[in-house]
Amino acid sequence: MAQLITIGEILVEIMATRIGQTFLEPGTLVGPYPSGAPAIMIDQAARLGADCAIVACVGRDDFGTLNIERLKKDGVNTSGIAVRADQTTGCAFVGYAADGSRKFIFHFTHAAAGALTKDDVPEALFEDVRIFHIMGCSLTSSASLREAVLAGARLAKEKGARLSFDPNIRPELLTDDSLKDAFDWIMENCDILLTGRSELEQVTGLAAEEAVRDMRARGKYAVVIKDGSRGARIVAEGVDTVMPSYHVTEVDPTGAGDCFDGAFLASLLAGKTLQEAASIGNAAGAVSVTRKGPMEGAAMPEEIAAIRA
Repeated sequence: MAQLITIGEILVEIMATRIGQTFLEPGTLVGPYPSGAPAIMIDQAARLGADCAIVACVGRDDFGTLNIERLKKDGVNTSGIAVRADQTTGCAFVGYAADGSRKFIFHFTHAAAGALTKDDVPEALFEDVRIFHIMGCSLTSSASLREAVLAGARLAKEKGARLSFDPNIRPELLTDDSLKDAFDWIMENCDILLTGRSELEQVTGLAAEEAVRDMRARGKYAVVIKDGSRGARIVAEGVDTVMPSYHVTEVDPTGAGDCFDGAFLASLLAGKTLQEAASIGNAAGAVSVTRKGPMEGAAMPEEIAAIRA
């Protein structure tokens, strides 16, 4: 049982060492690092003391063990992680361009991550759930993983939990027209939307300000627009404010948005206001970008306190 639950992919990430390095020729890579957007999010939440769990699937291999042991060490309930001997743990390769953009090559649709089904979702784990968080990239992985995420979302709603959604769109993964129905259902039923401005426009088909008004008119508890170094805007009942970012030297942006989500949701569960939660989320995102590796940047409470001091 857990108060914060997510369902999605667990991967390892293998990263190019040089800016401008492509995957069209041999080059030096580093890794494997524990990864997967839902896994990064839930690890960050656990590091800040949240009672949390992840439902996922890994292979019976070193990559799977690497992830499970990291999540366990940080306090995540891993009882919902299925381990399959006939599958390998998913992976992602990432390269960095001079303009700051990233290039991903994913292998998880046909790996263990994409093999998770709705039958793998343990109902008992949801007994105390208060927030169920969905990452959009999990919906794009495979039909069976998408069904598992939706099954978890419906179960959480039955338990009276809030749904939190980060569209987290990767253009490389948007290849299935049937995704629209899943995105539309989640956008209609989510209570907390954690998004970037361009993602919000892409998902809704509206200009950002119009989309925010539409979300609020539909009774969303909160819309949070993450805008990197420009901070995070929170729009909710009686609230429309931007919480400033924390300035650091960026080493690797991978996982920063996921760390924001985890810190934000953990803070809400701890009774913080939306503004406080966003400030803590900004601090977690800032710590994240100072380290190489997606999950390596998950911040400890003392690091959050130091950067906010």
